[in-house]
Amino acid sequence: MNIQIIHPEADQYGNSRENIFIALGEQGDYLGSAYTYPAINHHQTPDTPYLIYISVDPAEHSDEIVQQEVSRELFNQVLIRARELRALRPDLTARIYGEFQADQKQRDFYIGTQFEANYSIIMEASIAEGFTYNLPEEITVQPEDLHSEDRRIVYKERYDTIFITPLNLDTLAEQGRHPHFRNLSFGRDGRLLGGCTFWAADGCGYIETLYVMPEARGTGIAKVIMNYIFDYFLANGMNLARLEVWELNTCAVALYRSLGFTRVEHKTAFPGITL
Repeated sequence: MNIQIIHPEADQYGNSRENIFIALGEQGDYLGSAYTYPAINHHQTPDTPYLIYISVDPAEHSDEIVQQEVSRELFNQVLIRARELRALRPDLTARIYGEFQADQKQRDFYIGTQFEANYSIIMEASIAEGFTYNLPEEITVQPEDLHSEDRRIVYKERYDTIFITPLNLDTLAEQGRHPHFRNLSFGRDGRLLGGCTFWAADGCGYIETLYVMPEARGTGIAKVIMNYIFDYFLANGMNLARLEVWELNTCAVALYRSLGFTRVEHKTAFPGITL
C-alpha cells in the first residue's frame, strides 16, 4: 500500500507543523495523523523532566489491516521527529511516551513498538478513628474562586504549569457535582503555598489533585494539606482516602506512602522510553 506522509501547511493548535504528520492514500484520501510535542515538567516527573509526547491516530473508517500499516508508518516518522526534539535538550533526562491513551488497543500498540509499560497507581489509606487536625495559625485556606473568566484563566495557567495533563474546565465543572467537592488553596501571609481538589465517591474520600508551589517545596506544606483533607474526610463520615498517581511521579508516591497509603491497584498507562 502506498502511504504518503506530509506535514500540514501551517502550525496547528500551538504546535509546530514539523511536529504534525498526516497520512494520505493513493487518491489523497485521509488515513490518519500523528503528532509530537515537547514539554518540561520538574514538578510531577523530576527524574525525567523533559517529556516528549507522541500520539498516533489512524482513521477509524479504515479496516484493521490498513489501520495497522498506517499506524506503523506514522509512528516511524513521528518517532524520528521526537528524537530530534530530544537532541535539543541534552542537559535533561528525557522520556518519549504515548500520550494519555485511554484505549487499551492504543496502549498495546505503543508497547508493541518496544516502548516500556508504565503504571498509574491507585492508592488507599485508612484514617484512624479519632484522628483530628488543626491547621497552623499562620496557614489560611479558602475555596478557589472560579466564577469569573479571568479567575478561571489564572487557575488554569497555574494548573497547567504544575500538572502534565492540561486542565479541562468542563471536567472540573463535572467533578464539582460530586458530594463534598472542594477546590481549595492554602496560603501564608498572602502568599499561595499550594492547593488540592477532593470529593466523596463510593463511600470514601477521593483526592483528585494535590500541589505545592515551587517556592514552598520542602516546607512541609504538602503534609499540612493532606492532614487537613484527612480531618475533613473523617469529620464527614469517610474513614478511607483514595487517589491515583503516576508511577513516575516519585516524589508524590513517596509522600503518599509516608502518610500510610498503599497500592491497591495499578493500570498500564503512558508507555514510553527513557533517554
